Amino acid sequence: MQVLVWGIYLIIFCLPLYLVRFKIFSIPTTVLELLIYGLFVLWLIKGGYKGLQKLIKDNKGLFWPIILILIGVTISTIFSWDLRVSAGIWKAWFIDPLLFFIVFVSVIKKDDLKNVFKALILSGFVVSIISLIYLIQGNLNFQGRLQGIYDSPNFLAMYLAVPLILSLWLSLRILLKNCPPKDTGRRPSEAPPSVSASPLTMRLGLRRVFLVSSFLLLGIVLFFTKSFGAWMGILGALAFGLILYLYNQNKKKSALILIFLIFAIIFILGLVKINSLEGLRSFDARFIIWQKAWQTFNQYPLIGIGPGTFQDYFPLYPKWGVPQPHNLFLAFLLQAGIIGFIGFIWLILYFFKKNFKLLTTQYSLLIVVIMSYILIHGLVDTTYWKNDLSLIFWLIIGTMAVIKKEP
Repeated sequence: MQVLVWGIYLIIFCLPLYLVRFKIFSIPTTVLELLIYGLFVLWLIKGGYKGLQKLIKDNKGLFWPIILILIGVTISTIFSWDLRVSAGIWKAWFIDPLLFFIVFVSVIKKDDLKNVFKALILSGFVVSIISLIYLIQGNLNFQGRLQGIYDSPNFLAMYLAVPLILSLWLSLRILLKNCPPKDTGRRPSEAPPSVSASPLTMRLGLRRVFLVSSFLLLGIVLFFTKSFGAWMGILGALAFGLILYLYNQNKKKSALILIFLIFAIIFILGLVKINSLEGLRSFDARFIIWQKAWQTFNQYPLIGIGPGTFQDYFPLYPKWGVPQPHNLFLAFLLQAGIIGFIGFIWLILYFFKKNFKLLTTQYSLLIVVIMSYILIHGLVDTTYWKNDLSLIFWLIIGTMAVIKKEP
């Protein structure tokens, strides 16, 4: 099964390759999609399906909300006025990630998770280097924002946000883990022992340099995307994680003070952003988009409008078009109907319920922070409805399932 594990690492590293699109027998596909199919076929050949019944039994809490999401998005796709577009999204943003999810949960062990996260950091690092080249060349969009190889600065920001959180978390773990003890037990007259640069020490040093460099580079590139939503999501999620940590350490008073400070800071930053000319335009545009999205949902509450068709229901403003409603929850309401939306909310509630019980377990707090980022940023953007983002979402859900089966 080790080849499957490395296949998972490869797919995570290659997430941006969904941008390489072509057709096979007139059917649109991507390099990322073919990698997922190859992994799934290999999993079947190696007999992974034999444990599928146990996999479902061990994850009953995940099974029903996933079924509801699939039913909702399938109904919406069937009744879509543009079946070709909706079927493509149904396949690429739901079926493909779920195939990856099945292999991930059945193959990945808890000891593999660190390498899973490193693969995502490395992917973000490479994308950041490419984006930095765009920045140096002055290759920005018409708003003066960095978008790199992506179609939008927001797409770049949404992809890099999770690797940024991961690089920060792993950097802190390494730094704290390797801090020397305060009391070495030596008398003042004793000389410190000589330390030779062992291979292990050198590897730790290189790993530390890479993680810190990744964090800085990701932060620089994110800054030039000028995505307020990304920073709001990252800071809000990190603050939420710190509050949970303090609460778990029985420091409830400190947690309450931190909550007050966070709300105050977010409120002030939000006012500053909205009162700026650019921020006011952005907020006004989103407000109009959300109004239209809600009106459209009221017309098609059960079946939705079909994945990928929102821009066809939106008026001719703004001029560059709106492929998604700039809100994660409205996107599910519109494109998966009320059934898919219920499944999505059920899944999120289940995720937090299970992880709150496992906060002392390694990685649980980390994935709570990442999911919190997805939801907070999702208030102003659609942090699921894209090939790479949907797979990251199911990777986080899959990580919870792995932790749950190996506490």
